[in-house]
Amino acid sequence: MILKKVPLILLLTLSVFLTSGMAVAVDYPLTVTDSAGRSVTIEGPVEKIVVLNSDAAEAVSILGEVEKIVGSVDISYKAHYFTEFSRDWETVGTWKEFNYEKIADLGREEDGEMGAGMLVICYASKAAEVDENLAPFEEIEVLGLDLYKPENLEEEMALLGEVLDRESEAEAYNLWVGEKKASVVEAVSGLGRPRVYVEGGSASDLGALWTYGQGSAPSEMIALAGGENVIAADEANPKVEWETVLALMPEVIIKVPAAINQLGWTNTTEMEAFVGEIESRPGADSTPAAEDGRVYVIFRDITLGTGAVVGLTYWAEMIHPEAELDPEGVYREYLEMRGLKYPEENFFVYPAI
Repeated sequence: MILKKVPLILLLTLSVFLTSGMAVAVDYPLTVTDSAGRSVTIEGPVEKIVVLNSDAAEAVSILGEVEKIVGSVDISYKAHYFTEFSRDWETVGTWKEFNYEKIADLGREEDGEMGAGMLVICYASKAAEVDENLAPFEEIEVLGLDLYKPENLEEEMALLGEVLDRESEAEAYNLWVGEKKASVVEAVSGLGRPRVYVEGGSASDLGALWTYGQGSAPSEMIALAGGENVIAADEANPKVEWETVLALMPEVIIKVPAAINQLGWTNTTEMEAFVGEIESRPGADSTPAAEDGRVYVIFRDITLGTGAVVGLTYWAEMIHPEAELDPEGVYREYLEMRGLKYPEENFFVYPAI
């Protein structure tokens, strides 16, 4: 059918038009309140964008404005998500230290004068600092958006869509996310709430394992996926002892390794090693997770940011194997939104679910 050749995001955008009428062009100047609580006025159409984290870059990509990105911090660890564009971006620092002079230079025209229409997107916690350092350049606007926290991601995408005059694309994305979330909640309804332990980073010290507490993004995903996070700490990334984990008797253990600079694993060797390391820890064989073969490893990129709903679907399948969901299909749709092909031979979760 010809319909299958139409990109998913275009179909979703079309559905938004049909249900909400023709899109209305943004009336500039536009004043919005960002996630840092700051009032930001966008004087005219955005012509250039500088992103100070990979989450902002992904959001701009989904909204169809990635070609306007002229600079970013070093996001080479996610180059697989931006292959055809990121090679041309100027590097303006790292995730924790920005080169403000270079950012300003990107806003200049050929005659050396500052041009209009440049937007810098950073995390909300960095907005005040970035704004202060770029204050001498009145033509540059700073927008503080996190674009990775589940509780306000859709609201932030709607705001960014308004600023970039891409409201229909933002609405289409939010519609897609809402539908996938609803599918997960329905699929796990009434299936119980298995105890889940999620571990990030390396395991070089069993006395200080990096995990996720209540209120963290992974913890919220676990709850939506029908599980119960065994870590009760209020902080987002507490350190715990392996003995503490054993005492909590998790029924599912999920390892989220650091970023690997590629789109999933090309073979399962490293994934098997992660699972094997956990299963070989002292006392691990006494946990329900190890006894039932439910120690997993998952590709980190799909657990956070604009693709977190992909991870949510995988979480649900790991926590509730009996749930009738299609995480691979959801990931295919997400990559299609990003203009990327699903790598047929690669692996994203081990053992297979």
